[in-house]
Amino acid sequence: MDASEQRSFIRFLAKELKVYTRELMAYQLFAHLLKQAGCSGVDEILDQARKAPALQERFEKNFEGFDELLPPPDPDYEDQVKELLAKWKPKDGLPN
Repeated sequence: MDASEQRSFIRFLAKELKVYTRELMAYQLFAHLLKQAGCSGVDEILDQARKAPALQERFEKNFEGFDELLPPPDPDYEDQVKELLAKWKPKDGLPN
């Protein structure tokens, strides 16, 4: 994968991350609203879902081969990203 393909792939991943984050937030709100409405056992059901073998199988299938597409990890990567994010100041102010 050349540099241009990597940038395109990163843009694609960022877009997908936004889509999945929005969907996750909707499910989190839904669970919260169920609890507020007096539904019992919501947390227990979520815990069972997290531990479900079918969920793990689907997760592994969906991400099979994913890590091989990424460049090899840099041992200092996490520290570099944290430093970058700490210094990052968007030109139009902080995002919502």
